[in-house]
Amino acid sequence: EKQMAKLSNIIEGGSYFAKVYEAVPDYNEKQSIERGEPGSGKYQWEINLAVDKEIFEAFENEGFNAGMKEAGRASYTDKPVITFIKWASDYKGNPNTNPPIMDLNKNPLSIEDRIENGSIVRVQWKAYEYGKNTRYKRPMLVAVQVVELNEPTVSEDEVAF
Repeated sequence: EKQMAKLSNIIEGGSYFAKVYEAVPDYNEKQSIERGEPGSGKYQWEINLAVDKEIFEAFENEGFNAGMKEAGRASYTDKPVITFIKWASDYKGNPNTNPPIMDLNKNPLSIEDRIENGSIVRVQWKAYEYGKNTRYKRPMLVAVQVVELNEPTVSEDEVAF
């Protein structure tokens, strides 16, 4: 009898490609922009969280099937990755508020506080289910608390001062 990990609404892990200060085009919109076609016009905030296997499995056991990458599928980590997103506007087109980003003392962070890859963060999230024919269940981004900011990595041939 395997012990099921209790799924907390706050998950800690390693942050990768955090786009949490300014909304970015979603996947479909990005493809359209690259092809010079009108797109979905959908923008989102997003953060990729490298998590322990137990956490990933707990999400799978709860039926999450969107934003989920098994271990080995992400090029930047050997851990499983969960992508948390928040859409920049609701289905009626009204703007949503930015997800709050804060430090351990709950001070708000801003775009100057770059969340470098590998930084340790806590993500507060909620479940969202959608889709008429195929049901999707994905974890949505509510807020981010930065536990430990990683130092920026400078490539070897880049001038570092």
